[in-house]
Amino acid sequence: MVVAIVVAYFLITTAIGFWMMRQKSSLAGYFVAKKELGVLLIIPLLFSEIIAGAGTVGNAAQAFGFGISAVWVNWGMSIGCVLVLLTAAKFYRVIGNKFNSVSVPQVYKARFDTKTRIVMMITLVLVYAILFAMQPVAAGNIVSPLLGVDKTMITWILGILFIILCITGGMKGMAWMNALHTIVMYVGLGSVAYVSVKWAGGFAGLQAKLPATYFQMNQPSLLTMAGWVIGTALSFYAASVLIACIFGAKDERSYKLGFSFAAILTFVFALFPALIGMVGKAMLPTAASGSILYTVANTLGPAFAVLASMGILAAILSTAPALLLLTSTMLSEDVYSLFRPNAGEDERLRFSRWAMAIVGILATYFGMQAGSILAKMAGAFQIRAIAGLVILVAI
Repeated sequence: MVVAIVVAYFLITTAIGFWMMRQKSSLAGYFVAKKELGVLLIIPLLFSEIIAGAGTVGNAAQAFGFGISAVWVNWGMSIGCVLVLLTAAKFYRVIGNKFNSVSVPQVYKARFDTKTRIVMMITLVLVYAILFAMQPVAAGNIVSPLLGVDKTMITWILGILFIILCITGGMKGMAWMNALHTIVMYVGLGSVAYVSVKWAGGFAGLQAKLPATYFQMNQPSLLTMAGWVIGTALSFYAASVLIACIFGAKDERSYKLGFSFAAILTFVFALFPALIGMVGKAMLPTAASGSILYTVANTLGPAFAVLASMGILAAILSTAPALLLLTSTMLSEDVYSLFRPNAGEDERLRFSRWAMAIVGILATYFGMQAGSILAKMAGAFQIRAIAGLVILVAI
């Protein structure tokens, strides 16, 4: 039954991608859905950038280790989303309209020069490759015990699936897929969080079973938390999904409402995996932190194991293909176009799809060699913060 549900979900998601592939679209339409995104498509696109699948699993693992302050990485993303809306969104919209931009490095070229564009392209490609690399690993940690298959094999299978979804969907296809994923995430992990807290005896029960530090918002240290929040928030000034939504929004009202609602949804959702991780520490203290989300849900019963697994898979499926698409967009429009300035749209699109396949395979391999998921993601956001700070000062 569980296998059937997981396979059906993969098939539905893949079908959306192939359906979108049949829709005729320009290169700008494929990469950023130029002026085709309304509020209801922007919200799930942004939500997927903020609540990555690896971040969901990593959030629970960190909460298992030191408590509720694990939410700060996701909350930092939510804060960054609001800051971009208030200070930089109009700037990006104007640049997008004036220069028909489809990537963040193109914004740097418009504001600075070609050399700056190349430096920022290298920085951002590295960041998105790291972020993508964490997604097949996070999915493998969940799907492997769920289906009873070898983790290495399923991680490779999922990495290839993400490449297929990326190649077929395009930005608008991602938005439609993510609308489905957002609902599944909220229902799945919200239900497990609620029932798991009740199982632990409510908040009073958690307080009785866990050290007081687990309920403090400055763990493992105030400087660490401040670094995560500030670095993550600044990194959103160079967040390709956010800027793609500004480029692709039908009008100013669409991206303003989309950003606002995505930030609110993120703020609430970040509590779900953190609470599950804390319940795991209270009730199953010897469990492995990396799979604590699934372990807690499975202990509650098979139905909750399925809900948690589907929620995590939805989070990963909503994020991984978009990260790969953004990486290939920069490689196509900021690297290939420099060497082949006269290349037509069809040629650049073919190159971007080959880039998706190559980067996806390499990133999956290196992601399997990594350690802490959330630590690697936080590190990637600190790198992106450099690019974000440059454009913020320029603005």
